[in-house]
Amino acid sequence: MSEVNIIIDGVQISVPANTNVVDAARMAGIAIPVFCYHPRMKAVGMCRMCLVAVGTPRIDRETRQPVRDVEGKSVIAMMPKLQTACTTRVSEGMVVYTTTDEVKYAQNGVLEFLLTSHPLDCPVCDKGGECPLQNLTMEWGPAVSRFDYTDKVHFEKPIPLGDLIYLDRERCILCGRCVRFQDEIADDPVLGFDSRGRSWHIISKSDPPFDSKFSGNTTDICPVGALTSADFRFKARVWEVQSVPSICTLCPVGCNTTLDMRHNKLMRVMPRENAAVNDIWICDKGRFGHRFIESTDRLTTPLVRRDGALVPASWQEALGLVAEKFAAIQSAAGGAALGGLAGDHLANEDLFIFQRLFREVLNSNNLDYRTGTPGEPTPDDAGAQFGVGTGTNLMELGAGTTVLVVGADPEEEAPLYMLRLRAIAERGGKLFVANARPTKLDRSATRRLHYRPAQEIQFVRGLLRLVWDKVGSKNLPQRTAGAAELKAALGNGSIADVARNIGIERDALAAVADSLAEAQHVLVVYGGDAFAAGPALARDLGTLLLLLGKVGTANSGLIPLLARGNTRGALDMGVRPDKSAGYLALKQPGLSAREMWQAAQAKQLRAVYVMGLDPASNNPAARAALDALEFVVVQDMFLTETAQLADVVLPAAAVAEYDATYTNTERRVQRARQARPAPGESLPAWAIVQGVAQALIALLVTTGTTEAVAGNGKGKKATRQAMALTDEPLFDYLTSSEIAADIAAQVPGYAGITYDALAKTALVNNWGRQTNESVYYDGTNYENGEGIGIQAPVLAELPRASFDVAPLGYEMLTTNSEYPFVLQVQKLLYDADPLLRDSLLLNHVPAPSIALSYADAERLGISRGDIVRVASATGAVEAPARPVADLAAGSVLVPAHLPGLALAQLQTGTRTRVALSKVAV
Repeated sequence: MSEVNIIIDGVQISVPANTNVVDAARMAGIAIPVFCYHPRMKAVGMCRMCLVAVGTPRIDRETRQPVRDVEGKSVIAMMPKLQTACTTRVSEGMVVYTTTDEVKYAQNGVLEFLLTSHPLDCPVCDKGGECPLQNLTMEWGPAVSRFDYTDKVHFEKPIPLGDLIYLDRERCILCGRCVRFQDEIADDPVLGFDSRGRSWHIISKSDPPFDSKFSGNTTDICPVGALTSADFRFKARVWEVQSVPSICTLCPVGCNTTLDMRHNKLMRVMPRENAAVNDIWICDKGRFGHRFIESTDRLTTPLVRRDGALVPASWQEALGLVAEKFAAIQSAAGGAALGGLAGDHLANEDLFIFQRLFREVLNSNNLDYRTGTPGEPTPDDAGAQFGVGTGTNLMELGAGTTVLVVGADPEEEAPLYMLRLRAIAERGGKLFVANARPTKLDRSATRRLHYRPAQEIQFVRGLLRLVWDKVGSKNLPQRTAGAAELKAALGNGSIADVARNIGIERDALAAVADSLAEAQHVLVVYGGDAFAAGPALARDLGTLLLLLGKVGTANSGLIPLLARGNTRGALDMGVRPDKSAGYLALKQPGLSAREMWQAAQAKQLRAVYVMGLDPASNNPAARAALDALEFVVVQDMFLTETAQLADVVLPAAAVAEYDATYTNTERRVQRARQARPAPGESLPAWAIVQGVAQALIALLVTTGTTEAVAGNGKGKKATRQAMALTDEPLFDYLTSSEIAADIAAQVPGYAGITYDALAKTALVNNWGRQTNESVYYDGTNYENGEGIGIQAPVLAELPRASFDVAPLGYEMLTTNSEYPFVLQVQKLLYDADPLLRDSLLLNHVPAPSIALSYADAERLGISRGDIVRVASATGAVEAPARPVADLAAGSVLVPAHLPGLALAQLQTGTRTRVALSKVAV
């Protein structure tokens, strides 16, 4: 980008062309006060706080050259009026004055005018202590107001814009930041202005009020205390809180957050800036969904079952009982009789030590991060091999980038990705959204493509065929197998026929292929509907990138919208049943969660250890299997439905209560700090697992049955040495950082990712609250002093990486007259997730409903609100009907994980055919 030379208050500086004067001044270290301006939004010049004197070189009318004085310097023609610095773009030779008497008079007047309507209630305002209005008034405002307090406009205090955000109209300075954020960034035009004159104020235009998943960000960027959150209002003064950096684990984005603590209580969750992850935003689930940390329902002591009831016990008794039962079962039936399930929101350290317990001590590969509910996707390996390359930063992308979204709804599955993909399109990138049903991201798409239900693989293979016809195999790496099989599978048939079969125009399909082939950077985002197509689709998406030559490079690759906050970490740590279990190469795969339930019913599996999951919830098969097991251990924060069936319950700490690392879907490893002590006797998950391992080893050594434990994988030798009471210790970690060091030493891709290395990625040397710079864009965004994380490389970046592009087989849905409809499962951001307990977001969990097309509703005589029955070969559910536009005929859309809507009894797999009928009243 070309640069221009300007002078601001006598300081000469070169800045990129098209920079506005506010940002140019900041580059020169000069402060220009702002209210309405924000760097993430279009400048509007509403507040007039940034008025400055601006001059440009005088141009001779005849020669069209700058007029120069006797010394050869350009003659500057000052503009007759002050200019708003946020809307004024720099030009060559421009001169700007920010401290003249005229400028000071204007700034003073703007602040005096704003204060005529402001209530001056700083002692009770939540923004006090981090309020730009306070700070700007101190530096640029009048010392004394000329207006009488009784002349101020008074409104009702406060009014709810929704159940999450309150508006104090007296404090509002009408800068429009909140309205513009919702319009420009969130694509939720739910706020607006109402009335005129001194009664002008912000209103909610949506029903329900303030209907947005990003509403909390408006409280951050509000430059006064007009917008406050119901979650934090009147709870603490900002100078009383201790700010601790953390990571949100409620979705796969891994947003950087800050936990504001007061006397070890969580006051609020705030965004922490990380341009490579969440920029300066977080979604409302990440902001308001962490109240589970302080729930009164938290487990605080171990429980053991006596006489049919769970009663408190000591850690020694609980761990001893687990060790005794596991050792007896392992000795009698081998490790295959034991299984472990660990939730994929848990930390890398927890998951790593959990699989070590099973593989190295119990000799079992029966591990999974899923619950065994029908419809759960297979482990995603494509993201590990073809994910975005190291150095990827979506904030840098715009023109020259093509994004393809396939079978995903980012707003519901990983909300910050919707903001980031919209921003890429706003900066000139091309965004193609392909789904079997409409999503909100369609509105931002360069082109939207709606294929017929369950046609994801055919859609992608149509693209593969078009790209192959364009570029052939020239971009395939040398170590690539399966090219001949790929070419044969793509065939020579008509692309028009392919397009017709999937319900998309050929020209639309070709436009996507052309854009992909011409792009400098290519991102492919896929989610829940794509996972339902099985591993064949992910393989094809990786092949597409290989054909395009966009593998193993920064700013190109796959972005899978995985299920939970650390699904990628669970896969990498080896909490999975297949042979490619993370860093381990197993001779024998283990059982998946669903297979464990079948083995339990067959009495082949005798005990399970469930950590951070609740498989009994809404899964009759899992509940029946748990009842059939000889011994069940549950480690959790709450007495879940699964915990109520357990023989031993172990109380675990929450994400805020211990140091740990998490790996987001882009493979960025990030650290969360301990913000408070764990309640009662609860412990970090890794410490509990280590306690179980130590008790087991001690018991086996004492009883002389060490040979019963054969060991498994890389820890075999170490395990046997430890059990022989050699000097080499095992499971003796004192801190989570020691486990992270072992992960760095043993897990491919994690080499060098230690706590020390993560600390060195910090933007500054300390962490905590940002210094409240009075002229900064907002008062409550936190700078990232903790570190921006380290991105683990994808397998494609390894020097001798090999690939296989032979298409995988897949199961096609065949026509079935008894079950003529295709079931589409919709993942929702707000659902029955137990971690939403005690949160205001529970009010946003929708009532169960079943969506169908207008055509099917008319044909079946179904109206909105009618009770309909959806039945499959395995079960049925009933709920009110919701006819919708743009949903394909022949399909029904049912939300997942809603109370009272047990999809587990309906789904036969990731693809299910169902019948739909109206229930007679």
